[in-house]
Amino acid sequence: MRALMEERDVSLRKLAKAIHYDVGYLSKVANDLKRPSLPLAHQLDRELNAAGALVELVPGRVSARLRGRIATVSPQDDVKGVNPLALPVPIEDPLVDRRMQRLSPSHTEELLAHVGEQWHTLVRTDNLLGPRHALGGVCTQLTILTALLRHVRSPFRDGSLRLAAKYAESAAWLYEDAGDLTASRLWTGRAMEWALEAGDRPMVAWTLFRRSQQAQTAGNGAQVVSLAEAACREQGNVAGPMLAAILQQQAHGLALDGAEVESHELLDRAREHATTDDAGDARSGHGAFCTPAYVEMQRGRIWLTLGRPERAVGAFQYAINDLSPTYQRDRGLAHAGLSIALAAEHEPEAAAFAAVQALTVAQDSGSTRIFSMVTSVAPQLARHAHLEPVAQFLAELDATSAV
Repeated sequence: MRALMEERDVSLRKLAKAIHYDVGYLSKVANDLKRPSLPLAHQLDRELNAAGALVELVPGRVSARLRGRIATVSPQDDVKGVNPLALPVPIEDPLVDRRMQRLSPSHTEELLAHVGEQWHTLVRTDNLLGPRHALGGVCTQLTILTALLRHVRSPFRDGSLRLAAKYAESAAWLYEDAGDLTASRLWTGRAMEWALEAGDRPMVAWTLFRRSQQAQTAGNGAQVVSLAEAACREQGNVAGPMLAAILQQQAHGLALDGAEVESHELLDRAREHATTDDAGDARSGHGAFCTPAYVEMQRGRIWLTLGRPERAVGAFQYAINDLSPTYQRDRGLAHAGLSIALAAEHEPEAAAFAAVQALTVAQDSGSTRIFSMVTSVAPQLARHAHLEPVAQFLAELDATSAV
Protein backbone atom coordinates (compact mmCIF):
# COMPACT_ATOMS: atom_id res chain seq x y z
CA MET A 1 0.00 0.00 0.00
CA ARG A 2 2.73 2.47 0.95
CA ALA A 3 4.75 1.59 -2.14
CA LEU A 4 1.75 2.16 -4.41
CA MET A 5 0.94 5.46 -2.71
CA GLU A 6 4.48 6.66 -3.35
CA GLU A 7 4.43 5.42 -6.93
CA ARG A 8 1.07 7.09 -7.63
CA ASP A 9 2.07 10.26 -5.69
CA VAL A 10 -1.04 9.97 -3.46
CA SER A 11 -0.96 11.35 0.08
CA LEU A 12 -2.60 9.54 2.97
CA ARG A 13 -5.06 12.39 3.49
CA LYS A 14 -6.06 12.43 -0.19
CA LEU A 15 -6.47 8.64 -0.19
CA ALA A 16 -8.59 8.69 2.95
CA LYS A 17 -10.88 11.33 1.47
CA ALA A 18 -11.24 9.40 -1.79
CA ILE A 19 -12.36 6.18 -0.13
CA HIS A 20 -14.31 7.83 2.75
CA TYR A 21 -12.14 6.44 5.57
CA ASP A 22 -10.77 8.20 8.64
CA VAL A 23 -7.21 9.31 7.96
CA GLY A 24 -6.02 8.22 11.42
CA TYR A 25 -7.40 4.72 10.89
CA LEU A 26 -5.85 4.53 7.42
CA SER A 27 -2.50 5.64 8.88
CA LYS A 28 -2.60 2.67 11.27
CA VAL A 29 -3.27 0.33 8.34
CA ALA A 30 -0.43 1.88 6.35
CA ASN A 31 1.95 1.40 9.28
CA ASP A 32 0.82 -2.17 9.97
CA LEU A 33 -0.82 -1.26 13.26
CA LYS A 34 -4.25 -2.32 11.99
CA ARG A 35 -5.09 -5.28 9.79
CA PRO A 36 -6.93 -4.35 6.58
CA SER A 37 -10.43 -5.71 6.05
CA LEU A 38 -11.55 -7.06 2.69
CA PRO A 39 -13.82 -4.06 1.91
CA LEU A 40 -10.97 -1.66 2.65
CA ALA A 41 -8.60 -3.69 0.48
CA HIS A 42 -11.06 -3.53 -2.42
CA GLN A 43 -11.34 0.24 -2.10
CA LEU A 44 -7.58 0.74 -1.83
CA ASP A 45 -7.06 -1.59 -4.77
CA ARG A 46 -9.42 0.41 -6.98
CA GLU A 47 -8.13 3.81 -5.89
CA LEU A 48 -4.45 2.83 -6.27
CA ASN A 49 -5.06 0.87 -9.47
CA ALA A 50 -3.42 -2.24 -7.99
CA ALA A 51 -5.10 -4.77 -10.32
CA GLY A 52 -6.12 -7.02 -7.43
CA ALA A 53 -2.70 -7.16 -5.77
CA LEU A 54 -3.87 -5.64 -2.47
CA VAL A 55 -6.99 -7.81 -2.29
CA GLU A 56 -4.85 -10.91 -2.78
CA LEU A 57 -2.91 -10.06 0.38
CA VAL A 58 -6.00 -10.09 2.63
CA PRO A 59 -7.06 -13.79 2.83
CA GLY A 60 -4.09 -14.94 4.87
CA ARG A 61 -5.00 -12.37 7.53
CA VAL A 62 -8.71 -13.21 7.80
CA SER A 63 -9.94 -14.40 11.19
CA ALA A 64 -8.52 -17.76 12.15
CA ARG A 65 -11.70 -18.24 14.16
CA LEU A 66 -13.74 -18.13 10.95
CA ARG A 67 -11.10 -20.21 9.16
CA GLY A 68 -9.77 -20.21 5.69
CA ARG A 69 -9.99 -18.24 2.53
CA ILE A 70 -13.59 -17.23 3.07
CA ALA A 71 -13.51 -13.59 2.09
CA THR A 72 -13.17 -14.22 -1.65
CA VAL A 73 -14.94 -17.56 -2.03
CA SER A 74 -16.89 -18.06 -5.23
CA PRO A 75 -19.21 -21.01 -5.96
CA GLN A 76 -16.44 -22.60 -8.00
CA ASP A 77 -13.84 -22.37 -5.23
CA ASP A 78 -12.85 -25.38 -3.15
CA VAL A 79 -12.07 -23.28 -0.04
CA LYS A 80 -8.42 -24.26 -0.37
CA GLY A 81 -7.40 -21.97 2.46
CA VAL A 82 -9.25 -23.95 5.13
CA ASN A 83 -6.97 -25.34 7.79
CA PRO A 84 -8.41 -28.78 8.63
CA LEU A 85 -6.41 -28.86 11.85
CA ALA A 86 -8.52 -25.96 13.13
CA LEU A 87 -11.66 -28.12 13.06
CA PRO A 88 -12.47 -31.06 15.34
CA VAL A 89 -11.84 -34.49 13.81
CA PRO A 90 -12.83 -38.03 14.86
CA ILE A 91 -9.78 -39.84 16.24
CA GLU A 92 -8.70 -43.41 16.76
CA ASP A 93 -8.43 -43.90 20.51
CA PRO A 94 -6.90 -47.21 21.70
CA LEU A 95 -8.70 -46.90 25.04
CA VAL A 96 -12.07 -46.50 23.34
CA ASP A 97 -11.22 -49.38 21.01
CA ARG A 98 -10.46 -51.72 23.92
CA ARG A 99 -13.65 -50.61 25.68
CA MET A 100 -15.77 -51.39 22.61
CA GLN A 101 -14.12 -54.80 22.29
CA ARG A 102 -15.25 -55.77 25.81
CA LEU A 103 -18.88 -54.61 25.58
CA SER A 104 -21.58 -57.08 26.61
CA PRO A 105 -24.70 -57.41 24.41
CA SER A 106 -26.84 -55.52 26.93
CA HIS A 107 -24.24 -52.75 27.21
CA THR A 108 -24.01 -52.53 23.41
CA GLU A 109 -27.77 -52.14 23.12
CA GLU A 110 -27.79 -49.43 25.78
CA LEU A 111 -24.88 -47.61 24.14
CA LEU A 112 -26.56 -47.57 20.72
CA ALA A 113 -29.76 -46.18 22.24
CA HIS A 114 -27.82 -43.45 24.04
CA VAL A 115 -25.72 -42.45 21.03
CA GLY A 116 -28.84 -42.47 18.86
CA GLU A 117 -30.57 -40.06 21.22
CA GLN A 118 -27.48 -37.83 21.24
CA TRP A 119 -27.73 -37.52 17.45
CA HIS A 120 -31.10 -35.76 17.74
CA THR A 121 -29.64 -33.40 20.35
CA LEU A 122 -26.70 -32.54 18.10
CA VAL A 123 -28.96 -31.92 15.10
CA ARG A 124 -30.92 -29.44 17.21
CA THR A 125 -27.65 -27.88 18.41
CA ASP A 126 -26.58 -27.35 14.80
CA ASN A 127 -29.90 -25.72 13.87
CA LEU A 128 -29.80 -23.45 16.91
CA LEU A 129 -26.09 -22.65 17.07
CA GLY A 130 -24.27 -23.93 13.96
CA PRO A 131 -21.28 -26.16 13.20
CA ARG A 132 -18.95 -24.55 15.73
CA HIS A 133 -21.09 -25.93 18.55
CA ALA A 134 -22.17 -29.29 17.06
CA LEU A 135 -19.11 -30.63 15.24
CA GLY A 136 -17.11 -31.56 18.34
CA GLY A 137 -19.95 -33.70 19.69
CA VAL A 138 -20.46 -35.43 16.33
CA CYS A 139 -16.75 -36.24 16.09
CA THR A 140 -16.74 -37.65 19.64
CA GLN A 141 -19.59 -40.02 18.80
CA LEU A 142 -17.91 -41.01 15.51
CA THR A 143 -14.79 -41.98 17.48
CA ILE A 144 -16.96 -44.34 19.54
CA LEU A 145 -18.90 -45.73 16.58
CA THR A 146 -15.90 -46.39 14.35
CA ALA A 147 -14.26 -48.27 17.24
CA LEU A 148 -17.47 -50.23 17.80
CA LEU A 149 -17.68 -51.21 14.12
CA ARG A 150 -14.28 -52.89 14.34
CA HIS A 151 -15.74 -55.44 16.77
CA VAL A 152 -19.54 -55.53 16.72
CA ARG A 153 -21.34 -58.51 15.20
CA SER A 154 -24.95 -59.53 14.58
CA PRO A 155 -27.53 -58.78 15.92
CA PHE A 156 -26.17 -55.28 16.60
CA ARG A 157 -24.03 -54.70 13.51
CA ASP A 158 -26.74 -53.33 11.20
CA GLY A 159 -27.96 -50.92 13.87
CA SER A 160 -24.40 -49.77 14.49
CA LEU A 161 -23.82 -49.23 10.77
CA ARG A 162 -27.03 -47.24 10.36
CA LEU A 163 -26.19 -45.01 13.30
CA ALA A 164 -22.60 -44.52 12.15
CA ALA A 165 -23.88 -43.56 8.69
CA LYS A 166 -26.18 -40.91 10.24
CA TYR A 167 -23.30 -39.43 12.21
CA ALA A 168 -20.95 -39.53 9.21
CA GLU A 169 -23.50 -37.71 7.06
CA SER A 170 -23.97 -35.13 9.83
CA ALA A 171 -20.20 -34.65 9.94
CA ALA A 172 -20.20 -34.18 6.16
CA TRP A 173 -22.76 -31.40 6.45
CA LEU A 174 -21.08 -29.69 9.38
CA TYR A 175 -17.67 -29.71 7.69
CA GLU A 176 -19.26 -28.30 4.54
CA ASP A 177 -20.91 -25.46 6.45
CA ALA A 178 -17.65 -24.79 8.31
CA GLY A 179 -15.77 -24.57 5.00
CA ASP A 180 -13.81 -27.84 4.84
CA LEU A 181 -15.12 -29.42 1.63
CA THR A 182 -12.42 -32.09 1.56
CA ALA A 183 -13.52 -33.47 4.93
CA SER A 184 -17.15 -33.10 3.86
CA ARG A 185 -16.64 -35.32 0.82
CA LEU A 186 -14.67 -37.85 2.86
CA TRP A 187 -17.47 -38.28 5.40
CA THR A 188 -20.16 -38.36 2.70
CA GLY A 189 -18.32 -41.31 1.18
CA ARG A 190 -17.98 -43.02 4.54
CA ALA A 191 -21.71 -42.53 5.22
CA MET A 192 -22.62 -44.05 1.87
CA GLU A 193 -20.32 -47.04 2.45
CA TRP A 194 -21.85 -47.80 5.85
CA ALA A 195 -25.40 -47.27 4.55
CA LEU A 196 -24.80 -49.68 1.68
CA GLU A 197 -23.37 -52.29 4.05
CA ALA A 198 -26.47 -51.98 6.26
CA GLY A 199 -28.89 -51.96 3.34
CA ASP A 200 -30.18 -48.57 4.48
CA ARG A 201 -31.64 -47.20 1.24
CA PRO A 202 -33.03 -43.96 2.69
CA MET A 203 -29.54 -43.11 3.97
CA VAL A 204 -28.01 -43.98 0.58
CA ALA A 205 -30.52 -41.54 -0.94
CA TRP A 206 -29.54 -38.91 1.61
CA THR A 207 -25.83 -39.24 0.86
CA LEU A 208 -26.66 -38.75 -2.83
CA PHE A 209 -28.54 -35.62 -1.80
CA ARG A 210 -25.44 -34.44 0.09
CA ARG A 211 -23.23 -35.12 -2.95
CA SER A 212 -25.66 -33.07 -5.03
CA GLN A 213 -25.17 -30.16 -2.63
CA GLN A 214 -21.41 -30.49 -3.00
CA ALA A 215 -21.78 -30.44 -6.79
CA GLN A 216 -23.84 -27.25 -6.42
CA THR A 217 -20.95 -25.62 -4.57
CA ALA A 218 -18.81 -26.44 -7.60
CA GLY A 219 -21.42 -24.89 -9.92
CA ASN A 220 -22.01 -28.15 -11.82
CA GLY A 221 -25.69 -27.96 -12.73
CA ALA A 222 -25.83 -31.22 -14.69
CA GLN A 223 -24.33 -33.21 -11.80
CA VAL A 224 -26.59 -31.49 -9.26
CA VAL A 225 -29.67 -32.62 -11.19
CA SER A 226 -28.35 -36.11 -11.89
CA LEU A 227 -27.44 -36.81 -8.26
CA ALA A 228 -30.78 -35.42 -7.03
CA GLU A 229 -32.62 -37.65 -9.50
CA ALA A 230 -30.58 -40.63 -8.27
CA ALA A 231 -31.54 -39.74 -4.70
CA CYS A 232 -35.24 -39.69 -5.73
CA ARG A 233 -34.91 -43.14 -7.32
CA GLU A 234 -33.16 -44.57 -4.27
CA GLN A 235 -35.66 -42.96 -1.94
CA GLY A 236 -38.57 -44.30 -3.96
CA ASN A 237 -40.28 -40.90 -4.42
CA VAL A 238 -41.99 -41.40 -1.06
CA ALA A 239 -43.96 -38.30 -0.08
CA GLY A 240 -42.56 -36.37 2.86
CA PRO A 241 -39.82 -33.96 3.91
CA MET A 242 -36.97 -36.02 2.45
CA LEU A 243 -38.58 -35.84 -1.00
CA ALA A 244 -39.16 -32.10 -0.49
CA ALA A 245 -35.46 -31.56 0.26
CA ILE A 246 -34.37 -33.58 -2.78
CA LEU A 247 -36.79 -31.76 -5.10
CA GLN A 248 -35.60 -28.32 -4.02
CA GLN A 249 -32.03 -29.49 -4.54
CA GLN A 250 -32.88 -30.59 -8.07
CA ALA A 251 -34.38 -27.13 -8.60
CA HIS A 252 -31.00 -25.56 -7.78
CA GLY A 253 -29.36 -27.64 -10.50
CA LEU A 254 -31.92 -26.53 -13.07
CA ALA A 255 -31.43 -22.90 -12.02
CA LEU A 256 -27.69 -23.23 -12.62
CA ASP A 257 -28.60 -24.14 -16.22
CA GLY A 258 -30.99 -21.17 -16.48
CA ALA A 259 -34.21 -23.24 -16.49
CA GLU A 260 -36.39 -20.72 -14.62
CA VAL A 261 -39.85 -22.23 -15.11
CA GLU A 262 -38.79 -25.83 -14.42
CA SER A 263 -36.84 -24.92 -11.29
CA HIS A 264 -39.80 -23.08 -9.76
CA GLU A 265 -42.19 -25.88 -10.66
CA LEU A 266 -39.94 -28.22 -8.65
CA LEU A 267 -39.91 -25.75 -5.75
CA ASP A 268 -43.72 -25.72 -5.79
CA ARG A 269 -43.71 -29.52 -5.62
CA ALA A 270 -41.19 -29.41 -2.80
CA ARG A 271 -43.40 -27.06 -0.85
CA GLU A 272 -46.31 -29.51 -1.14
CA HIS A 273 -44.19 -32.14 0.65
CA ALA A 274 -42.58 -29.76 3.15
CA THR A 275 -43.12 -30.34 6.84
CA THR A 276 -43.47 -28.25 9.98
CA ASP A 277 -40.67 -29.16 12.37
CA ASP A 278 -40.27 -26.53 15.08
CA ALA A 279 -38.15 -28.87 17.24
CA GLY A 280 -35.33 -29.01 14.68
CA ASP A 281 -34.07 -32.40 15.88
CA ALA A 282 -34.92 -34.50 12.77
CA ARG A 283 -37.16 -36.92 14.68
CA SER A 284 -39.49 -36.92 11.68
CA GLY A 285 -36.66 -38.12 9.44
CA HIS A 286 -34.10 -36.74 7.02
CA GLY A 287 -35.17 -33.50 5.41
CA ALA A 288 -37.20 -32.43 8.46
CA PHE A 289 -35.57 -29.00 8.12
CA CYS A 290 -37.37 -28.60 4.78
CA THR A 291 -40.27 -26.46 6.01
CA PRO A 292 -42.29 -24.12 3.77
CA ALA A 293 -40.14 -21.22 5.01
CA TYR A 294 -36.96 -23.15 4.10
CA VAL A 295 -38.33 -23.77 0.59
CA GLU A 296 -39.00 -20.04 0.17
CA MET A 297 -35.47 -19.25 1.33
CA GLN A 298 -34.20 -21.60 -1.38
CA ARG A 299 -36.53 -19.87 -3.84
CA GLY A 300 -34.75 -16.64 -2.99
CA ARG A 301 -31.36 -18.23 -3.62
CA ILE A 302 -32.59 -19.61 -6.93
CA TRP A 303 -33.86 -16.18 -7.98
CA LEU A 304 -30.34 -14.87 -7.29
CA THR A 305 -28.84 -17.69 -9.37
CA LEU A 306 -31.21 -16.72 -12.20
CA GLY A 307 -30.17 -13.07 -11.94
CA ARG A 308 -33.52 -11.84 -10.58
CA PRO A 309 -32.69 -10.10 -7.28
CA GLU A 310 -35.96 -8.13 -7.31
CA ARG A 311 -37.84 -11.44 -7.02
CA ALA A 312 -35.42 -12.79 -4.42
CA VAL A 313 -36.13 -10.00 -1.92
CA GLY A 314 -39.71 -11.08 -1.22
CA ALA A 315 -38.78 -14.76 -0.92
CA PHE A 316 -36.05 -14.04 1.64
CA GLN A 317 -38.30 -11.71 3.63
CA TYR A 318 -41.01 -14.38 3.75
CA ALA A 319 -38.49 -16.95 4.99
CA ILE A 320 -37.10 -14.65 7.69
CA ASN A 321 -40.59 -13.90 8.99
CA ASP A 322 -41.71 -17.53 8.95
CA LEU A 323 -38.66 -19.56 10.02
CA SER A 324 -38.96 -21.19 13.44
CA PRO A 325 -36.66 -19.71 16.13
CA THR A 326 -34.99 -23.13 16.20
CA TYR A 327 -33.46 -22.57 12.76
CA GLN A 328 -31.15 -19.70 13.63
CA ARG A 329 -28.43 -20.70 11.20
CA ASP A 330 -30.97 -20.80 8.34
CA ARG A 331 -32.18 -17.37 9.45
CA GLY A 332 -28.61 -16.12 9.06
CA LEU A 333 -28.45 -17.64 5.58
CA ALA A 334 -31.71 -15.90 4.63
CA HIS A 335 -30.41 -12.55 5.89
CA ALA A 336 -27.20 -13.04 3.90
CA GLY A 337 -29.19 -13.76 0.74
CA LEU A 338 -31.44 -10.77 1.41
CA SER A 339 -28.42 -8.48 1.76
CA ILE A 340 -27.11 -9.62 -1.65
CA ALA A 341 -30.50 -9.09 -3.27
CA LEU A 342 -31.01 -5.64 -1.72
CA ALA A 343 -27.51 -4.52 -2.69
CA ALA A 344 -28.22 -5.56 -6.28
CA GLU A 345 -31.45 -3.54 -6.09
CA HIS A 346 -29.47 -0.44 -4.99
CA GLU A 347 -30.82 -0.36 -1.44
CA PRO A 348 -27.54 -0.08 0.48
CA GLU A 349 -28.94 0.79 3.91
CA ALA A 350 -31.41 -2.12 3.96
CA ALA A 351 -28.72 -4.41 2.54
CA ALA A 352 -26.28 -3.39 5.27
CA PHE A 353 -28.86 -4.01 7.98
CA ALA A 354 -29.52 -7.52 6.65
CA ALA A 355 -25.77 -8.15 6.32
CA VAL A 356 -25.21 -7.24 9.99
CA GLN A 357 -27.86 -9.78 11.03
CA ALA A 358 -26.19 -12.45 8.91
CA LEU A 359 -22.71 -11.55 10.15
CA THR A 360 -23.81 -12.02 13.75
CA VAL A 361 -25.02 -15.54 12.97
CA ALA A 362 -21.85 -16.32 11.00
CA GLN A 363 -19.67 -15.22 13.92
CA ASP A 364 -21.61 -17.20 16.49
CA SER A 365 -22.08 -20.35 14.42
CA GLY A 366 -18.78 -20.64 12.55
CA SER A 367 -20.67 -20.93 9.24
CA THR A 368 -18.19 -20.17 6.49
CA ARG A 369 -20.99 -20.39 3.96
CA ILE A 370 -22.85 -17.45 5.53
CA PHE A 371 -19.65 -15.48 6.09
CA SER A 372 -18.58 -15.82 2.45
CA MET A 373 -22.00 -14.54 1.32
CA VAL A 374 -21.73 -11.55 3.66
CA THR A 375 -18.22 -10.63 2.56
CA SER A 376 -19.23 -10.90 -1.10
CA VAL A 377 -21.61 -7.98 -0.69
CA ALA A 378 -19.12 -5.74 1.13
CA PRO A 379 -17.31 -4.29 -1.94
CA GLN A 380 -20.64 -3.26 -3.44
CA LEU A 381 -21.69 -1.52 -0.23
CA ALA A 382 -18.30 0.07 0.45
CA ARG A 383 -19.03 2.90 -2.00
CA HIS A 384 -21.86 3.91 0.35
CA ALA A 385 -19.67 4.00 3.47
CA HIS A 386 -20.93 7.52 4.25
CA LEU A 387 -24.32 5.99 5.19
CA GLU A 388 -24.50 5.05 8.87
CA PRO A 389 -25.89 1.48 8.47
CA VAL A 390 -23.24 0.71 5.85
CA ALA A 391 -20.48 2.17 7.99
CA GLN A 392 -21.65 0.06 10.93
CA PHE A 393 -21.62 -3.11 8.81
CA LEU A 394 -18.16 -2.40 7.39
CA ALA A 395 -16.82 -1.66 10.89
CA GLU A 396 -18.23 -4.92 12.25
CA LEU A 397 -16.86 -6.87 9.32
CA ASP A 398 -13.51 -5.18 9.82
CA ALA A 399 -13.50 -6.07 13.52
CA THR A 400 -14.34 -9.68 12.69
CA SER A 401 -11.55 -9.94 10.14
CA ALA A 402 -9.02 -8.54 12.59
CA VAL A 403 -9.68 -11.13 15.35
